[in-house]
Amino acid sequence: MQKILHKSVLICLLTVLLVVMAIFPALAKKTTEQKIDETEKAIEQLQEKTQKAKEELDAAKSRQSAVGAKLDELNTQLKNVQQAIENVEGQITRKNDQIAKTRDELNEMEAVRAQRYDAMKARIRFMYEHSDSSMLDSFLGSRSMSEFLNRVEYFSQVVAYDREQLTEYRELLSGLEEKQQQLDGEKDELLALQKQQQEQMEQLTVLVADTREKLKHAGAQKAEAQDALYDLEAQLKEQEDYQNVLEAQLAYEEQLEAQKAAEDRARMEEIRRQEEELRLLREEEARRRAEEEEQRRLEEEERKRQEEEQAKAEESGETVTEPDPGSSTESSYETSQPASAQELEILACIIQCEAEGEPYIGKLAVGSVVLNRVASPSFPNTIMGVIYQDGQFSPVASGRMAARVAAGANSECRQAAQEVLNGNITVPYLYFRRDNGTIDGYVIAHHVFY
Repeated sequence: MQKILHKSVLICLLTVLLVVMAIFPALAKKTTEQKIDETEKAIEQLQEKTQKAKEELDAAKSRQSAVGAKLDELNTQLKNVQQAIENVEGQITRKNDQIAKTRDELNEMEAVRAQRYDAMKARIRFMYEHSDSSMLDSFLGSRSMSEFLNRVEYFSQVVAYDREQLTEYRELLSGLEEKQQQLDGEKDELLALQKQQQEQMEQLTVLVADTREKLKHAGAQKAEAQDALYDLEAQLKEQEDYQNVLEAQLAYEEQLEAQKAAEDRARMEEIRRQEEELRLLREEEARRRAEEEEQRRLEEEERKRQEEEQAKAEESGETVTEPDPGSSTESSYETSQPASAQELEILACIIQCEAEGEPYIGKLAVGSVVLNRVASPSFPNTIMGVIYQDGQFSPVASGRMAARVAAGANSECRQAAQEVLNGNITVPYLYFRRDNGTIDGYVIAHHVFY
């Protein structure tokens, strides 16, 4: 009887194992696909931020270019104004030279005027001193008419010359004075232009300094935008690399799932064969039980007959020895040792890998399946042995379990693991799978347990 029960339990365990091996990859696939979806959303967000950062960088470059062009323009204007000031200064220098030259000419004219004036005074004095009779005597003393006319002509020329020289002097003096006034006016205009250009140069100097500060600020903004873009591009690459890893994990887990499906079909054939064997054993057990029942009935009748004979013998003074009823054996129950902190963490990690997106009752059910396996003779008798049994958990094979152990389980999965270890076994099953409507069992959220 005990052998048949063990055989029946073994077949049930094998059946459950077949189902759960198909379930675990589905759960892993669900979790990995969720992470891929989350990563794709993160990549989309980073791409949008990266595009915005590129636009901001382009805008910063445009601002820097515009300010740089403005600075170049101002520097050109400043250079032109500086050149204009230098030109005006040259003109002022030349104008001063012209004024000095004109002043020298005026001084020379003044000297000539003085000489001519002295000559005129001398002639006038001579004419006055000799009076008109002397001049008349001079004219009348001519020996001939020709000489007389020559003398008259001479005096006329002297008078005309003096008049001409006086007129020429006055005109020259007037022209030099006008030229002096014109040069002074032109110098005043140049000085005013120089002052205006100097004021313009001061304004341009202030604008150049301000524009340089703006250019420096634009360069800082460009550097910040460039750094932000580099940081976003690094984050984007990290997320893309992570997505590639997740996709590789998902592909590997799908490969494992297909491999396990083939193994499950082989196990199912073995289970059918064992179920048939179990049916025959149960029929044999039922026949044996019927025979035992018949034997016990005969023994009970014999016991009653012996009791009646003993009672009669006691009445007649005879004694009857009671038969030795024998001893019966009872089944033993072996309690498990308390789980260690490492086993608690490992159990919490496999719960998170397989049921991270499930409700808390689903996490308890996954933990219960693991402990049910520990208690089953068809699986290793430790949590570590069950979780790391070859070909049982896809997260272990794909590397997600190792990553989760390195990062640590979250508080909810750790709480579920502790509750299961404290004895809250919520389901009696050894297997679970993604619920696709093809398996009969106990459904919790997205999983079916059986």
